[in-house]
Amino acid sequence: MAYARFTRKAASALIASGISALLGLAQDAHAEAACGLSDAVRYQNAISAPQEEGSPAYFLRTAEAFIAACPDRLEVRDAHIVAARAALDSGRAEISVSHYDAALAAGARLTPAARMDQAIVLMATGADGRAREARNLAVSGWLAKLDATNAATLAAYKVSGGTIYSVRYAQPEPGLSVSALWMAVPTGAGLPSSILIRNAPQRAAWRGLREDSDASTSLVIAERLTCRSASLLGEVTDDISLAEIDRGAIGDLAAYLGHPDMLVSTSRGEPIASCLSLSRMMHVPGEGDNSVLR
Repeated sequence: MAYARFTRKAASALIASGISALLGLAQDAHAEAACGLSDAVRYQNAISAPQEEGSPAYFLRTAEAFIAACPDRLEVRDAHIVAARAALDSGRAEISVSHYDAALAAGARLTPAARMDQAIVLMATGADGRAREARNLAVSGWLAKLDATNAATLAAYKVSGGTIYSVRYAQPEPGLSVSALWMAVPTGAGLPSSILIRNAPQRAAWRGLREDSDASTSLVIAERLTCRSASLLGEVTDDISLAEIDRGAIGDLAAYLGHPDMLVSTSRGEPIASCLSLSRMMHVPGEGDNSVLR
């Protein structure tokens, strides 16, 4: 009825354009029907509760299928991150790099752990400059999280070969109870390394069983962590001052920066050697830790 206000020529043009608009709406509706919220939920369920073996190949295939089918959904950002990690675990560095880039282009904000994974795959592809940038963003993101939550007091020391960050945790939580941590970050290529002071409840319990003593006795240790290893440096007793520990940690990490660890090469198709102890190397109170404590 509204078309009666216009001339016949204008009405014909409007009718034609209206048909085109209706066709466009129909196509949009079809696209939404083909890839709607239910599809996103099915994808998320497939990732969180796989109905088959949750191998890296499965996660990569599932995430890439969702990305291809639903390129305009917001969930695609996280799907790219899932695909990037799955590609890393499948030994496909170039594909992993492309998914991290796509996630960032779509507006994703990578966690420090994801940034470090990105650094690893960039190292694997020979993109050393970008790898250093991603590694530094991982470390700065971790430090920013600690600072924003008042979880620790922070300091930085410039030494030959890089920077050593000193972290004193304000309120160590029960269990892991990390009280202090130092991280060495190379100026150039290379991976970080940390030294931390923490309670060792399992080690204390084992000692108690061996010596037939009180298994609840606390034990504090200094532990050295790299991306691929963890080693005991020694026990921390009451007669050792924090200043002595600080000097020792900085001296040890300064030596590390002279020859920092590089990416460990792996066979084609094998998982790329990512950081196994990252949640402990970049400890944040209250966050889960899947590493084995000794």
